[in-house]
Amino acid sequence: MNKKMVKVLSTLVIILMLLSTVSTVFAISIPTGNTNAAGAANLNNVINAILGIAQIVGVGVAVIMLIVLAIKYISAAPGDKAEIKKHAVIYVVGAIILFAAAGILGIIQTLASNVK
Repeated sequence: MNKKMVKVLSTLVIILMLLSTVSTVFAISIPTGNTNAAGAANLNNVINAILGIAQIVGVGVAVIMLIVLAIKYISAAPGDKAEIKKHAVIYVVGAIILFAAAGILGIIQTLASNVK
């Protein structure tokens, strides 16, 4: 097998391993009541589910990008490693922004749920 095929297969195996370890169940309730308290609680549940899904997707994409970048770095020629390091800096900045945004949304969610 050539090197490109090995890279593709190893990337697919790692992605499948990551996907097989995720076992999260999302339940979204649709608001049906006429009272404001029940409607607010159901809306809060929907918002919590959407935020949870967005956070899990973001973390999953970040982990997959890290794995792909690491495989590229390991298998790259010495001259190409400088270019990959530039991409790694961009990745790190993006990951910090992603996790900071998730943290800020979590803080806002906690504050909003405490104000009733």
